[in-house]
Amino acid sequence: MDSANTEGSRSAAQEELIRREKLRGDRESGLAISQYDIVYCLNEYDIELNTETLRPNECANLILNFIRSNSEYSAFKKLNKRSVGVS
Repeated sequence: MDSANTEGSRSAAQEELIRREKLRGDRESGLAISQYDIVYCLNEYDIELNTETLRPNECANLILNFIRSNSEYSAFKKLNKRSVGVS
């Protein structure tokens, strides 16, 4: 899976969040960036998708393929062991 852990890709992802937030027009400006570090600090994923380069149907197919692969869903188990809470 591709990782989005380098500073360059994190920065690009933030720029894309800002662009999408403005395009939608139904969110408070700056909300996505204010939540970015909270959402992405956990760094535990069962699957990662680059929605900047993949079309929605490609993302859906990758998710379905992951589900059908019978791969173990481990991210939530790992987060639970770390006692990560969601508010």
